Amino acid sequence: MFYWRWFNRPRHPLMRILIGALGLILLGGVLALGLVALVAFAVIGTIIAIVRAVGRSNAPKSTAPRHPDVIEGEFVVLPNRTAPIKH
Repeated sequence: MFYWRWFNRPRHPLMRILIGALGLILLGGVLALGLVALVAFAVIGTIIAIVRAVGRSNAPKSTAPRHPDVIEGEFVVLPNRTAPIKH
């Protein structure tokens, strides 16, 4: 029966070891490249976060006087739809 193989493995044991070692070296290279990319993203993200934090700290502060007993926010008045209680 005919079937197609993606990669025909060599029969020689030394060649198999050499191809396996080459595969492990390539896998290690890909993992190392991924680690370098991860570190680069972390460093760039940290720099951006620090620049934004410094930019926010230099922003002008709101000087509007506020009453300490007032809670600011948005609200919605809901209608009272409770049923009357008959005694």
